[in-house]
Amino acid sequence: MDSIELEKWEPEFLAVSDRLRLPSFDLGSGLLRHFPLRQMQVQRVHKIKNEELEARFGHQAAALGAEGACETLLHGSPAAWKIAAEGFDVGRSESDNLFGRGVYLTPDPATANKYAFGKLQPCPQHSDTHCVRCVRLLVVADCLLGRPFLPSLAASTPLPWPCPPGFDSIVADPATNPAVARFLQSPEVVVFRNEQLMPRYVVEYTISVYSRDEFAKIVGQQMRQMQQIPWSHRPAGVFSSAW
Repeated sequence: MDSIELEKWEPEFLAVSDRLRLPSFDLGSGLLRHFPLRQMQVQRVHKIKNEELEARFGHQAAALGAEGACETLLHGSPAAWKIAAEGFDVGRSESDNLFGRGVYLTPDPATANKYAFGKLQPCPQHSDTHCVRCVRLLVVADCLLGRPFLPSLAASTPLPWPCPPGFDSIVADPATNPAVARFLQSPEVVVFRNEQLMPRYVVEYTISVYSRDEFAKIVGQQMRQMQQIPWSHRPAGVFSSAW
């Protein structure tokens, strides 16, 4: 595995930075769920070159054929460099996750950020979930969805939700799927085979956070804006990982 640190003026660095830019004052962004995260400040972007992972990813894409649709998604993890070197490992996932064992990714940078020090864990140095000093890590990865399963089970169905046979991934978007809106605030994708994923970048970043006064002001602005927009014109949100 080789990595190349991109210069901050390079188009690829700027593209990754833009992908991690959090929306603000956007009624469809769900800012309330991001409190107190204000901004992800990208420090370094490392482009990953891994011929072994690239080869198995290519074979999987060929095997899926027409169903080899690829999305670019995010995965926060303190093991980002291990993932870049060895690939993702479905075996490390927990069976009691919402959709069982699998690698979980998201198009939402704020959701990926929650796992940058481990699953909802604080930074090891300051024991602070909202630490603004420690550098965090996430992986930008290409993901082969194959044939995705869209969860639509009844409220009485016990968790975790299994994925039926014949599907290659789960796509759960609370903005368009009420069945998962009870459990998720942002879209998630789950894949079940390591070869469906190809790490493209390791990103080092820090965060800045809202003060209580800043957040109260923004909430007030959002509420006033919301009251002025008819229900029929309010954005519903879509699952997208556009670059």
